[in-house]
Amino acid sequence: MLAADKLFIGYMGLSGLFALVMGGADGAVLAVLHAVAIGGVLLWSRRPVPKGGFLRFLRVAYPVALTPLLYSELASLNQFLVTGYLDEMVQGWEMALFGTQLSIEASNWFPAFGLSEWFHLGYVSYYLIVPAAMIGVYLTRGAAALHRTIFTIALAFFVCYVIFIVLPVAGPRYYFEQISGTLSEGSIFGVVHLILESGSSKGTAFPSSHIAATASAVFAAGREDRRLFWWLVVPMVGLSIGTVYGRFHYGVDALAGALIAILAWAVTPWLVAKLKGEPAEG
Repeated sequence: MLAADKLFIGYMGLSGLFALVMGGADGAVLAVLHAVAIGGVLLWSRRPVPKGGFLRFLRVAYPVALTPLLYSELASLNQFLVTGYLDEMVQGWEMALFGTQLSIEASNWFPAFGLSEWFHLGYVSYYLIVPAAMIGVYLTRGAAALHRTIFTIALAFFVCYVIFIVLPVAGPRYYFEQISGTLSEGSIFGVVHLILESGSSKGTAFPSSHIAATASAVFAAGREDRRLFWWLVVPMVGLSIGTVYGRFHYGVDALAGALIAILAWAVTPWLVAKLKGEPAEG
């Protein structure tokens, strides 16, 4: 069993137990699904890691590959303990830390059409940066390096998901007006909002898992192959600014996401050694 398997089982067990205790009938259904997933991983982990190719990649990478599915259930999980959303509290943190609501003011301070499109492109680049980091590490450094990278990204995701479950925050786009005027006429602006309207789980703003996952992927990939860091760091910065500029996250969401990424990157070597499980090199 790989260290990433144990991390995945730990999150699924913790969130499943929470759903069972707090979620009534709906929670019980989620708990059963989590138990089935844990059983599947326990069975799968008894088989040798495939020797090469896509199956080897998938065997190591599945904890991150499944995060979109786990993300989709958070809108239900985060209403079992708290009813509603805690945005007023987070908006208070924003004012205390920055003296203003950055998600409103950023686009007012820099109302350039090209800049807006660039930052919205940065925001949606999340869907490319994380896979690029994973695939790049696998192709250049092999399965063991991929495993360390996956562990870092999954740890960042799961820390965010646990916080989402107990501290649901909807985010600025539910409380403040959408950017309007010329900036809203961009094609990339339209694509980003279409994606969010079709696949966003409400209550998952604080911390920004976009930033946590992206930064942890870039840092972890850079630890294995420094060239990957320099290829990915510029779009990572664009994404980090775009989350606030586009009114998708509060400034404190972005800050918390960055801190989680750094923490996940820092503790991964120790945790992987502690959990004692890595695939063979190659």
